[in-house]
Amino acid sequence: MNDHYQRLERLFQEAPLNQGIFAGSVMKVSESKAVYELAIDRKYFHAANAMHGAIYFKLLDDAAYFAAASTETEFFILTKSYEIKFIRPVEEDNLRAEGEVLEQGERETKARSVIYNSKGKKVAEGVGVFVKGPKRLSDLAGYKD
Repeated sequence: MNDHYQRLERLFQEAPLNQGIFAGSVMKVSESKAVYELAIDRKYFHAANAMHGAIYFKLLDDAAYFAAASTETEFFILTKSYEIKFIRPVEEDNLRAEGEVLEQGERETKARSVIYNSKGKKVAEGVGVFVKGPKRLSDLAGYKD
């Protein structure tokens, strides 16, 4: 496995948010792709007992983000924009968000992601634009060896 991909996976796991409410989630990064897996239970629900839209965004954005980040080895990237299409509600289930790079430019990377439920049905999809930020990956503690 590419060392850069392993370091990105470690950055994901070491993020305080992913050690808290998203503990147990899994991110796998490969060339221009990423897969994010999360078991959904009631702690992710809104008042109508289904997954809150913020969780859809987290899954979609992170899958697309890490796919885009797989192609950038010098700078930490940032989400510039992300558009979501909700397809079906989610109750308790195991979800898999798959991200892939669509276009790579000098200044921006466009990536899409799709969330699937445990039956393989699409529950949401989206497309995001990612840009290089000012921080170097080598300056981030979680990225270093």
